[in-house]
Amino acid sequence: MKIEDLRNIYTNSRVDLIELGGESIYYAEEKVEEGHNSLFLLEYNRRTKRERVVTNYILNDPSFVHHYFAFPSEILMVTEDGGSEVWILALEKESGHERRMARLSLLGSFCGCTALDSSRLLLWTKENDGVKELFSTYRRLTGQERVCYLYDLDEERYWFVRDPRLISATPEDIVPCQAEDAAQLLVLEPHGDEAEKEKCYRNRRWLGDNVKDSVWLCPLLDLVVSLKAGEPRAPMELVLSTGTSGLLRYAGMDAEGLYFRAKYFPDEDERIIEFRRRDGAKQAVCRLPQRENSRLLFLQGGSSAPFRAYVVEDRGDFCRCEGVFRASLTLDVSKELGEPIACVEDRYLVARYILADDKDSFEFHTVLDAKTGSQQSYECRCAVSGPTVVLY
Repeated sequence: MKIEDLRNIYTNSRVDLIELGGESIYYAEEKVEEGHNSLFLLEYNRRTKRERVVTNYILNDPSFVHHYFAFPSEILMVTEDGGSEVWILALEKESGHERRMARLSLLGSFCGCTALDSSRLLLWTKENDGVKELFSTYRRLTGQERVCYLYDLDEERYWFVRDPRLISATPEDIVPCQAEDAAQLLVLEPHGDEAEKEKCYRNRRWLGDNVKDSVWLCPLLDLVVSLKAGEPRAPMELVLSTGTSGLLRYAGMDAEGLYFRAKYFPDEDERIIEFRRRDGAKQAVCRLPQRENSRLLFLQGGSSAPFRAYVVEDRGDFCRCEGVFRASLTLDVSKELGEPIACVEDRYLVARYILADDKDSFEFHTVLDAKTGSQQSYECRCAVSGPTVVLY
């Protein structure tokens, strides 16, 4: 495990991490400098322990929210205030140069975005007072509450998306990935949250067997071509699906596969399903224990570590964290240290405790070593990526 502490680099500012991994950490810092609200995009070199300014901006309106998407040589930044105006910038990591910049005026109010690659994004809007009549007509014709757009920075234009699977998706339901040696897009189509799906199962007598959770996969290039052509359904392949009696949820990925949690309500049988990247094969790889007062903790492996799964069980004054898939750690954690949020190298457990009242909020993280029994606490935010813990 390697701990990178960024707290000594900045003071009196708001920091958002953009990318962890490799030799560099990229992050955004908002602060007041020379009387101006400023935004800095920065690179921290983990080898030299030095910070470099990639680029910076004066924020004329600090109410705008920034969304960041990192790619090998660029960072996409989407800036919005919840209205119809959206700014999109493609920034080169090495030089800070703005490769592309676009200002969009969309129908309705911004309600989400995700990047498909370094040039193309999906954006969603919802009804506002200025377009009520237009959205009423749109709902009547499509049955959809939101509008989805594909925007291409290189072509400097957008297309309305017609596929209902993408229109109704959230940004978290769109997962870019590599499968079978090509850029792919994983599209998750869950029915509500887990409680809603289980409620549907209890009411299946009236609802029938077609209340589905589905997972779709599509080559990214094929998806983009289809959306630009205005096709009503993109050429996605259905890779996993369950009806009213089951639950299917995305769990994570690593270099070998994509992983899903599948549950069959009639007998409470719950398993991890692996979708192998190289050939598309699917198999159940682990049966998950069913315990009261417990939850599952899934950790993505990325390119350098395996996907792992743990069960966190409430045992009164403490929680027990136990590895159940590709993990052997068993560790009891006092509730005074908070809630377990990550395990590193199947040895170190990270717990988070938030102390808050009506005015202030304080966040604490503790790293516990299951081998030596030692622990170290920090008052700060924390992020974990593979073997790296970042304090900021």
